[in-house]
Amino acid sequence: MTGSTAPLDPRGHTRITDRAMTRLVAAVSAEALGVRPGQVSVDMAEAGGRLDLTVRVPSRALPVEHGYTDAPDDTVPDPTERAQHDIRGTVTALTGAEIAGVTVRLTGSRIRLPGRSD
Repeated sequence: MTGSTAPLDPRGHTRITDRAMTRLVAAVSAEALGVRPGQVSVDMAEAGGRLDLTVRVPSRALPVEHGYTDAPDDTVPDPTERAQHDIRGTVTALTGAEIAGVTVRLTGSRIRLPGRSD
């Protein structure tokens, strides 16, 4: 008995809307950064047929258990770099999209001094 070795023909393509892609990137980013998806803002731009992603999250929302601290210690790896790598890999795996780059921006920092109220 011999089996067929003919390659499968692609029958079409799947189109992912901008809104769906934005929500997917927000969900993936939230997981990578340890925050809720509603705390993540995503901008997408095309860069030579590939996607350039900018992810914004309030720095005050980042949990300490994910390695986020205000301590300037060069020996601790930057968790946003790890998140960039995770976001790129997961979005590519889920969508098949080619990612040109991922930028993670921390926004809304506020310094609160002890003993003072706003």
